[in-house]
Amino acid sequence: MPVYRFAIQLLILGLRLAAVLGHRKARAAWRGRSGWLQRFSSAAQQAASRGRIGPWVHFHCASLGEFEQGAPIIQAWRDRHPETPMLLTFFSPSGIEGVDAPWVDHIDYLPLDAPRAMRRFSEALEISDSVLIKYELWPELIRALHFRRTRLHLVAARFDSGRHPLGRWGGFIRNHLGLFSTIQVQDKRSAAALQVHGLTAEVTGDPRADRVMSTLKEPAAPSVEAHLDRLRKWKGNRQLIVVGSAWPDEWNALREIAGKQEHWAVLWAPHEVGHPRVKAWAEPSDSALWSREEESEEPNLILDQIGILKAAYSLADFAVVGGGWGQGVHNVLEPAVFGIPILCGPRVAGFREIEALREAGGLKVCDTPEALFSASSTWMLQAADRQRAGTAASGWVRAQEGAAIRIIDIIEAAGTPDRQA
Repeated sequence: MPVYRFAIQLLILGLRLAAVLGHRKARAAWRGRSGWLQRFSSAAQQAASRGRIGPWVHFHCASLGEFEQGAPIIQAWRDRHPETPMLLTFFSPSGIEGVDAPWVDHIDYLPLDAPRAMRRFSEALEISDSVLIKYELWPELIRALHFRRTRLHLVAARFDSGRHPLGRWGGFIRNHLGLFSTIQVQDKRSAAALQVHGLTAEVTGDPRADRVMSTLKEPAAPSVEAHLDRLRKWKGNRQLIVVGSAWPDEWNALREIAGKQEHWAVLWAPHEVGHPRVKAWAEPSDSALWSREEESEEPNLILDQIGILKAAYSLADFAVVGGGWGQGVHNVLEPAVFGIPILCGPRVAGFREIEALREAGGLKVCDTPEALFSASSTWMLQAADRQRAGTAASGWVRAQEGAAIRIIDIIEAAGTPDRQA
């Protein structure tokens, strides 16, 4: 414990130094945490004014990516418990800045994991249950909440044998896992890996499937639908490749592919829409930038605006999901739910949903940019193969639906007298 606390102090010092030096995210994280205790007090008063006066339920995500997994659980909890005050916390500014969660009563930063801060956090509100999404295992938080008799739940988690915290140096974290009322994992492999260390987990699945299914079932917001109408007009009678979360490797591999076959177009959604390279992508004569061109017939259209990609996948004949030559492939469930077959690069280790979609036949992994070009060219010519792959992709996602409800059922059961005993 002393070593961990010393490491946290170094983290706090480094964050503060980076904030002083002007690092945007560090500054946002440091300044955003200031005054959290006062905001909690105000949130309690506001919740009470709405008739929510009982113990709080707390959900915590690292960042916006983990919120995509937590959102179906949070929404389902609100539907089932409209009277319960709910707190949502994040570690990263990306969650605070980008989240849309009208179901909760308060959204804030989680204090940094120091003993005094977490003790004050555990005392600021009466919390009956704290739900940590995927891998947010902060020891001081866990100890402080457990001391206050808050039930702890780790959900949508994933573990691999030999990898932290199940590796040689993970004993400190594994000891804290023993303080949880429930541990719920995405798949049987994770449960088996925990069992080796004497930890019991229940397999409830990945709630991201529920999240993307809501995209399929619920009508798009009017602003998004207006963009889709414009995209349909641009697409016309052409067939379409959507390259989602695109990086330079995908651009370099596929920029000229629309010209190889007639009646095809490519919609590019850059991962970093504000990066200078995006404007450079629009310089070739066969490319257009979404924000500049009200009407265009160019075969390459660059979608330099966020919030549209998830819905835009529905217009695709097949999708290429970026990140496979970087830190890892981005969200493949978003196109899969629409029955869109998927191609991606090779950085897929640890992405269970990619492994499963590949085994189901809905996704192909390309080892090189040249292989990506070749596979795309083949799918442009083979409509039957695309259709089979798309059917496999949507079938797999639909089979995962219901994880959020399974998770809530187990959390609720942990609060019953029989379960607590």
